[in-house]
Amino acid sequence: MSELPTKRPQSTELVHSTSPMQPSIPRIARLAFSHKKFCSENWKNSDFKDFNALGAEFENCDFSYSNFERAYFRDAKFTNCRFIGARFMDCNLKGANFYKCDLKFARFQRCLIDVRELMAALPSEPNIRREALQNLKANAVEVGDYASQSLLVLQEIEATKRHYKYAITGFDTYYLNKYSTFISKFEASIKLIWLEIGGLIWGHGEKPWRLLISCFMLLSIYSLVNFWSVMPRVGWGESLQGLREFEYIIRLFLDMSPDKNFSGYIIVDYLVVVMRFVYIGLFISVLYKSISHR
Repeated sequence: MSELPTKRPQSTELVHSTSPMQPSIPRIARLAFSHKKFCSENWKNSDFKDFNALGAEFENCDFSYSNFERAYFRDAKFTNCRFIGARFMDCNLKGANFYKCDLKFARFQRCLIDVRELMAALPSEPNIRREALQNLKANAVEVGDYASQSLLVLQEIEATKRHYKYAITGFDTYYLNKYSTFISKFEASIKLIWLEIGGLIWGHGEKPWRLLISCFMLLSIYSLVNFWSVMPRVGWGESLQGLREFEYIIRLFLDMSPDKNFSGYIIVDYLVVVMRFVYIGLFISVLYKSISHR
């Protein structure tokens, strides 16, 4: 284990806040910890500014409720460290590795982050994890990391779905107390179903191929429903083994003058027309999101 440097230019000592309105907070400024190793250090409630920890290693260190401003943690390694309630502002965490670390309620602002690496260290509790993912999504917007936003959105939705599942089943004491009534469980069920439907239809806007697959599947179902109405009237041969009915549904969906001879149940026609406008809206939303992130 390396020790803190005792003398360096421009102050490497611990500096304390002198404001009469708040308790003294240790501030560690302009320290160079690069390529050093530290074990079992207690840096709770500390203020780190211009902190250079390139390639440093930290084991069993406690950074809870500390502030990091312009800290450089590129390629740093953290093992069994605590960052409960910590705040990172304008920090570089590219290549940083977090193994068995506690990041509950940690917040990041304008930080460069390897999102996949950090996500693996986020809390497992779905409600806390969801808030952490929302914060990382806001940070990705601030630094222009549009490539990570889609991943964060999908992970946030998965955490939200797990949250509602725990609410319905009363997973632990927290959920038993918070969702103790039938009404609260019913509301959680509705929200969960809505999220599941959104995922199946268009992948919540992050999986465009889902939009095509769901569209094809729904049109196929409508064709099959109409099949029982059209066949007794038209016949198997004239319908080309049902293909003309599928063609009718496709042309109706695309508003391309379908052959009325293959029209089936009127309710199906209405559903196809409504589906047309819904899918146009979803397609425009996905297209706009894709273009705006370039």
